[in-house]
Amino acid sequence: IYVDTRGTTSAFVNTDLELLVAIAGPSAVAIKNAQYVRSLEQSYSDTLIVLANAVEARDHYTVGHTWRVTNFSMEIARELGWADEKIKEVQMGGVLHDVGKIAVPDAVLQKPGKLTDNEFAKVRKHPEEGGGILIASKQVSALVLDVCLHHHEKVDGSGYPHRLQGEQISLFAKMGAVCDVYDAITSDRPYKSGWDPAESIRKMTVWCNGHF
Repeated sequence: IYVDTRGTTSAFVNTDLELLVAIAGPSAVAIKNAQYVRSLEQSYSDTLIVLANAVEARDHYTVGHTWRVTNFSMEIARELGWADEKIKEVQMGGVLHDVGKIAVPDAVLQKPGKLTDNEFAKVRKHPEEGGGILIASKQVSALVLDVCLHHHEKVDGSGYPHRLQGEQISLFAKMGAVCDVYDAITSDRPYKSGWDPAESIRKMTVWCNGHF
């Protein structure tokens, strides 16, 4: 704390000093606490990103999917005019939307060909597995948990895991679903070539009208 005066000598007395000392102590503690909280938040974010990277590393057929979905979602949120704090939640939702895949067996996750019905049933469990991982943390917001649980739901009730319909599905989860599908159809896989982005958007416009 710095105090000054112009053109006056001995302007400050002992009571002024006592007041400044009284202010300085709590102020220093508050600043230190704020720095500590910021450090904890950063450590928490870093831990979640490491977890997401671990999932990415296991599924080498979809490397980059997590980050592309995250970037698509953030761009949509910006286009919708969402506040920065909300966009941060969108970012974390994108990063963590597939975290439940960490519970899917490697033989299924890394299979180059078409999945059997039994194998696909195991993959379909990843939203609930992810929700189970995230709900244990008080730092994960309801929106982040929502996109993890419901990014495979469809308004006609044919999605999973809870077969939600219409307005039961939040805008946040719908946005995650659209970004997830767009990246899936435009990316190359061992069993298919990615679609042209412009053509994908045209087809998705028709698809979204029926599903979202």
